[in-house]
Amino acid sequence: MEWAIKIGKLKTEAQAIHTIGCDLVYWTALCFPLTKNKDKFIQLSNYFQLYCIFDDQSDEPWGEGQGDPEIIQKYWDKNIAIIETLRDESPWLKKHLYDIVLKTSGHSYQRLIFKYMKQILKSGTPSFRKRYIDRFREYMENAAMQGHMRGKENDLTIEAYKQYRLACIACITSILMAEYLYEIQLTDDEYYHPVMQELEKACTWQVTLTNDLFSLYKECKEGTLENVNNIIPILVSGGMTLQEAAEETCNQIETTYRDFIRIRDDWYDSGEAISHDARMFVTAMEHFMSGNTQWHRMSKRYHGKDFEDVVTTGIMEWGPDGTIFHKDVQIGSAMPQTFEMT
Repeated sequence: MEWAIKIGKLKTEAQAIHTIGCDLVYWTALCFPLTKNKDKFIQLSNYFQLYCIFDDQSDEPWGEGQGDPEIIQKYWDKNIAIIETLRDESPWLKKHLYDIVLKTSGHSYQRLIFKYMKQILKSGTPSFRKRYIDRFREYMENAAMQGHMRGKENDLTIEAYKQYRLACIACITSILMAEYLYEIQLTDDEYYHPVMQELEKACTWQVTLTNDLFSLYKECKEGTLENVNNIIPILVSGGMTLQEAAEETCNQIETTYRDFIRIRDDWYDSGEAISHDARMFVTAMEHFMSGNTQWHRMSKRYHGKDFEDVVTTGIMEWGPDGTIFHKDVQIGSAMPQTFEMT
């Protein structure tokens, strides 16, 4: 709690509980189960905890963004400028000036996340550093767009939403850390191989849909589907009922995972020479999807600070503080504004 308030600069206990309740250490363990180096695991767990605070500043009502698209845009523009100084080719003076900016910043979480990022990137290859910075910048650019997208559910097609979310969700910048944890060294040709990119997109879409399904009630605390960055309101605006939209999302999660397995098996059976590191990265994506799904089923971030269970089947109900989960309740006895989880 002290860490969240002091290091994360979270002003209230409620904000600290929200952050610590995410349990990103456990998430890291679930998503990267093949980790052998304890020091790397601790470092990356701290990094992801800060990443959560860093990302929530844009989304949460208590964050720096304050729900204002223009403020959110400025927040991300500032951080984009900072990450550009971590490139190998960045001029020395530019690096030095932004070191001063970070050291004098009033936001400890901001200083620390870039400190951890710099340490992690330094241990990798030049290709890994460039790849990670490129992807992180892409994530921030699209996260800035997110503030302008809210309230426009009726104007979005599923395909447009998919393309936008594939870029703004923090999934890819998380998966790439498998290279660091597992000491994988992918060449650019291996990472940008068409099949590897297809697998990465499938993995990212599965993670996105899982997040959308479980975060819906966290984002809809007032019992409305308006102004929500989520696939379910788009499906509802297209004519589905809430229950139908939830079921369609579940179907897409399962279909996307099966697509990943099919694409992987076809590639492995093709006779093409695929390196051990490339195969290890594919395996890392599989574990990431599985671990992330498990974490979503049990995280206090989406089910409230008092939740001590694992979502399997039952009814999810809107509540003033987030999700209320009624385990093993059948759909026939559902309360208003609920949908079934299977």
